[in-house]
Amino acid sequence: MIGKITRKLTASALFALAMSTLPAHADDYPQGNIDFIVPFPPGGGTDISARQLTQQIGESTGWTFVVENRPGAGGNIGLAQLARAKADGLSLAIGQTSNLAVNPSLYKDIPYDPLKDFRQIAVISTQPMVIVTRSDSPIKDLPSFLADAKAEPGSLLFGTPGSGTVAHLSLELLQSKAGIELTHVPYPGIAQAISDVMGGVVDIYIGSMPSVLPHIRAGSLRPLAVTSAQRSPILANVPTVAESGFAGFETADWKAVVGPAGLSDERVAQLNKVINEALSSDKVRQAMEAEGSTVLNEDSAYFTNLLTQEIERWHDVIKVSGATVN
Repeated sequence: MIGKITRKLTASALFALAMSTLPAHADDYPQGNIDFIVPFPPGGGTDISARQLTQQIGESTGWTFVVENRPGAGGNIGLAQLARAKADGLSLAIGQTSNLAVNPSLYKDIPYDPLKDFRQIAVISTQPMVIVTRSDSPIKDLPSFLADAKAEPGSLLFGTPGSGTVAHLSLELLQSKAGIELTHVPYPGIAQAISDVMGGVVDIYIGSMPSVLPHIRAGSLRPLAVTSAQRSPILANVPTVAESGFAGFETADWKAVVGPAGLSDERVAQLNKVINEALSSDKVRQAMEAEGSTVLNEDSAYFTNLLTQEIERWHDVIKVSGATVN
């Protein structure tokens, strides 16, 4: 997992270290707006993080970001667009666990190689998934829900932000460990998903902390469990999946900034520095922590090592769970 990533002093890390002593704005970059691709619909956790980050960078540097939501195919469409972009620093994207680490093993014909077609710039944050149900649901806790699912295979429905997302794979892994069968209902966006779980169309929903927390606080959704190794500080009364009878269970979603493969070492180091400065600001850090995220502040080499290990890890999860994309 993220906290256990092996650090390696690579040539790029040495270069980034040397660059860290230079001003973040040492040249006239950017000459124009920076297109920032979000490969998911507006309103979800990835979109929220992207807008918080780009707003802070814009305020501190004067740079202008144009956030472009390009959803579809579990995030593949948006990142494929970035892979085709010029490596001039004017096209960036927010990647995350699903479209960078999961999709290479989940999709047969993914239109990019996450390690070769992108420059890994900076990891932004990590957060657990949360399993929720409607506030007046007869489902009171995760163990009772799993018991009902075992008694009636396939009769209970779980919603997710889409096939192949970390949320989807987390529930597939749980099904495998619990020996149950649920029916998956993927949603293209958070709004309809939340409406359906509150209306009882689906029995439970699993999503990122930022996307469900406002509804938990409003009392319209009841949290059943979080997928992190330890309880979340802002949902301290909600047990982990591990506590609910599955010792060692842990999944998390991380978000990160990537650029086209040809982006220079100098530009990667500059962007990493500016992003980490934004993440260190009280405004961004407090906002992300308030929504259940843990802010990271690491160099680009850390991101490359994380991605390499996560690709292998999620490949194993997909193999064990038998998960597929509809």
